[in-house]
Amino acid sequence: MEKIHMSSERSAVKDFLAQMNSVLSSDSFNIDRDFMFQHIRDADKPDDEYTNANTMLELGYDTSDVVEELKTLRLDNYSESIVDNVAEGFEIFYVFGKKIGGRDIYIKVRMKQRKRTQDEFVFCISFHFARHPITVYPYKRKQYRKNEKE
Repeated sequence: MEKIHMSSERSAVKDFLAQMNSVLSSDSFNIDRDFMFQHIRDADKPDDEYTNANTMLELGYDTSDVVEELKTLRLDNYSESIVDNVAEGFEIFYVFGKKIGGRDIYIKVRMKQRKRTQDEFVFCISFHFARHPITVYPYKRKQYRKNEKE
């Protein structure tokens, strides 16, 4: 079965962002315990600029920079949701787009729970230059230019 692309309700995206920010901004946040980032995936090629590792290298980022960028995500940055059936069960990843250094960054993230303790942590599987322009932002506020002629 393939991944299912869909648009989550505005309230679901807001809830996700609040949940993620609650973990990332907690006084007890520990990056090694509460954040998992997949730097390299099995299919990554070393010369592919669209990998997490190469994007971070080009931006001069480390994992803490990724956490800081995630904290700035807003409803405007939301693009889509992907139901992933690869992992155990059907899990929803939220996809966001953000301009950093003049380029679109593709961000795919979700919340996970530890099996033993049920504590939540943030799992970011993608933080890389977008392979294709991100053009769908269903909840982006309309931008109006001053002095725009009709």
